[in-house]
Amino acid sequence: MNRLRQLLPLLAALCLGLSACGGAWAQGGPGGQKTRAAGADAAAEPDRSPLVKVADGRMLAPDIARIVNRGELVVSQLATDNPPFFSVKNGELVGTDIDLAKLIASELGVKLRFDRNYKTFDSVVEAVAQGKVDIAVSRLGRTLKRAQMVHFSISYIKLGHAMLINRMRFAQLAGDRPLPQVVRDYTGTLGVLAGSSWEEFGRRNFPKAKLVKYPTWPDLIEAAKKGEVTAVYRDEMEVVQLMREEPGLALTLRTVTFSDLEAPLSVIVGIRDLTLLSFVNELIAQRAVQPTADSVLRALK
Repeated sequence: MNRLRQLLPLLAALCLGLSACGGAWAQGGPGGQKTRAAGADAAAEPDRSPLVKVADGRMLAPDIARIVNRGELVVSQLATDNPPFFSVKNGELVGTDIDLAKLIASELGVKLRFDRNYKTFDSVVEAVAQGKVDIAVSRLGRTLKRAQMVHFSISYIKLGHAMLINRMRFAQLAGDRPLPQVVRDYTGTLGVLAGSSWEEFGRRNFPKAKLVKYPTWPDLIEAAKKGEVTAVYRDEMEVVQLMREEPGLALTLRTVTFSDLEAPLSVIVGIRDLTLLSFVNELIAQRAVQPTADSVLRALK
């Protein structure tokens, strides 16, 4: 015990000495240790910039660099033509959506390729969500279902909502009630385009309706003409365009438009591609001419 008591002061002095040495090391001890330690830390510290240097020397966000390094913007689009937004004329894709996609690719300085291997609008969106393509430009509306897996750009055109109604079937449904009352509390059959935003719009805006899905727009028109459904639901532009092209349909069908309902069309961007989304938004906002449903219909006429 006496021996241990004699050693305690020596142990304490040793501990103090080690602490002092450690402090000196940390604070810049003898022999330039601080300089060597700092140099080692600096060499080990990684580059904190998230930007990627591309072949021409520019520093770009990773999602933009991916497209620039590939040299190509890949855009998903519905296989079925949807004029005036996109359609093949004289062997070339033309339309308002085509023009927008071309502008995006041009500003990125890359080529443009369309992937049109999709039979429904929802599958066009899913191609972006799954990383098969960079963006989608394909007459696509915003829905809560899609909002869970992709980003929407700001709107590049807004379309009103409309119904195409079979006159005879609707008269049977309405009875003596005025048309606005019947439409707002609609309980009849309502045809919608399968795999499109109009499925969700139909469920939300006409919860008492009996939704019937059809694969194509011509199928919907035939269903309305034959009375298979009392009404079909789509955007005003499509309905107005149909009645202009086939005025004789007015004997069988009538249209109802909704001034308080709109379907904004957006470019679809992947959930991780936030800089690409910002770029597309800015490009849309800066366009010299902002198309409207009326301007596009006038051009068609």
